[in-house]
Amino acid sequence: MQTFDVIVIGAGSGSKLIRPVANFGLRVAVIEKDKLGGTCLNRGCIPSKMLIHPADLVTSLKHDLPKFGLPDMSGLRINQSALVESVCQEIDQDSASIAPGYDQHPNITRFQGVASFTDVPRVLSVTTREGTMVELTATKIFIATGCKAMIPEIPGLLETPFMTYKEILRSPTTHESMIVIGGGYIASELGYYAARVGNTRVTFLVREKLLRGEDEEVRVEFERLFKNEFDVRLGHVPTRVSFDGDQFTVYVESPEGVQQVRAKALFVATGVTPDVAELSLARAGIQTTPAGFIHVNDTFETSVPGVFAFGDCIGRYLFKHVANFEGEWLFKTLFARETSVEFISRWVNTEGGILYPPIPHAVFTSPQIAGVGHTEAQAVREYGETGVLVGRCNVADVAMGAALRATSGFVKLIFRKSDLRLVGAHMIGEQASTVIHTCIAFMQMRATLWDVVETIYIHPALVEVVRDAGRDAFGKMGRS
Repeated sequence: MQTFDVIVIGAGSGSKLIRPVANFGLRVAVIEKDKLGGTCLNRGCIPSKMLIHPADLVTSLKHDLPKFGLPDMSGLRINQSALVESVCQEIDQDSASIAPGYDQHPNITRFQGVASFTDVPRVLSVTTREGTMVELTATKIFIATGCKAMIPEIPGLLETPFMTYKEILRSPTTHESMIVIGGGYIASELGYYAARVGNTRVTFLVREKLLRGEDEEVRVEFERLFKNEFDVRLGHVPTRVSFDGDQFTVYVESPEGVQQVRAKALFVATGVTPDVAELSLARAGIQTTPAGFIHVNDTFETSVPGVFAFGDCIGRYLFKHVANFEGEWLFKTLFARETSVEFISRWVNTEGGILYPPIPHAVFTSPQIAGVGHTEAQAVREYGETGVLVGRCNVADVAMGAALRATSGFVKLIFRKSDLRLVGAHMIGEQASTVIHTCIAFMQMRATLWDVVETIYIHPALVEVVRDAGRDAFGKMGRS
């Protein structure tokens, strides 16, 4: 058995611990069953945005050029196969560049293989890619295995060559037609990519509604705009799938009765599930939630002392940026307390648990969506109907919105009435994922309505839409 000070399972956000801990002179083992860099680098955030940006360019050609008297160039076609090949090559190079850094570090030992817990506390069995088995143990073990695509139980589905996000990001074509099962952010982003870059006729089969976790006003506007561009079928529940070697047939129950939808490709994007099945958690006594996520306390320790978990596999916030923060929090609170006094004073509660900063997110589709903090419904539940003040501004109503010829989009700010503190911000429309950072900073600094309206903004930058949403809220206070 090999003994280490620290074992990290998962080399995505687990990287927030691997090298920093090793640099402190501790012996670190890293176990990764797939490519180094995790989901985000290899089959998630980064390659998807490298493919979605060209989709945005095509959208601009289709919608924006005619607004400015330029010729319609929507007939231009992207070489999808060449684009995917280029993206995959860059991603694979980035992933391959990680291993030498680990292998050359005197305190890091890398294992390429599958880890599983034994019935001995803090002892792991690793089956390497070469087929050998080794046992490892450490004082502290960190699980950062993330999530994987959730495959719905639809009869016939598993007998077909359907795609999840893992496959579609590397497919040289999305074919002439494609069915998307799902209505979340993965479906909305990659279905949009297929339609614009692949010139694919996309049909979205959505059980209830699109992007159900968003602020309702934002969600309704997104659904309206998205349905104007794409074939979105709400209330369509797949009951069976078949594939005849050429095309897929999805049988659905719909408001109009039983229907059949056919296409050359099928993309399943019905959510994610924790990637923990191979870990044999129950054998080690590590408890999970009813949804299968690893149960942890506020210091990320599992039900087994010395075993920690963070990131998507614990099911709190399924964002790469949050997993990174959690990894940094663990490093600074467990290994670098003496040099992290300021950090600990801000992000550790009186019981020693984590305090999260405001958690932002974005959906990179068309139109873009971004948000941070409470939705209006969440704020009303917490502060009451009369305890919330909401301000709103349309993108078209600010100078840069006019310059962009914006016809949709808005910013919505949510304030707690008792002290006028900003508790939520949401945007749909042009540059939403960038503009929202002003609101993230405001919330991080515990800003109030006064801070929002009294800040000097660059004129005529699009971010003035945030200021004017604040002014709208200010006006609702009955003050001039």
